[in-house]
Amino acid sequence: MSTISSNTMRSLLLTATLFVATVGGAHATEPITNFNVVLLQPSAVMEKRVTDIDAMADYIKAVEAASREAVIASGATQAVGGFIVLAVKPGQQSKVWLDFDALLDLEIRKQITKSVRAIKPFEVTEGPVVFALKVATWDGKESKRVAPSPPEWKKAKHGGKPLEIGKLVERVWNQ
Repeated sequence: MSTISSNTMRSLLLTATLFVATVGGAHATEPITNFNVVLLQPSAVMEKRVTDIDAMADYIKAVEAASREAVIASGATQAVGGFIVLAVKPGQQSKVWLDFDALLDLEIRKQITKSVRAIKPFEVTEGPVVFALKVATWDGKESKRVAPSPPEWKKAKHGGKPLEIGKLVERVWNQ
């Protein structure tokens, strides 16, 4: 019988929790469909910074619900895929960026951003936790992209050189 290290167990639990948080969101007639959660940092960083995996899963569920209500409240029926990109910093600070495959209806953009910003984030330590929800509105197709790159992030890169995601988020936080 083999033993599993606590880090491996925590990593497996984090992955399983995030999977469970996203299951059930894929209905063709829904205002927003959540395809999956994209972790934008290495699992070792996530494990170190996320203090309560269940709180993170609850936050993701709240973001999904708020996004759904926001799309309905917008009155728009645009079908488009993309990402709702989220960062949470120590002190329960959060930021949201939208990165969709087509220019997103302005009212949908406003409603999602406003609704998601209103959600109290989970607690993190030692730096930002960055992830994205891969979504589509109103039967839109799933984005073929593996990860997001919001316009604000592209502007912050100097000379096109890649930055560690935590440093990039810190750079664009107040923009």
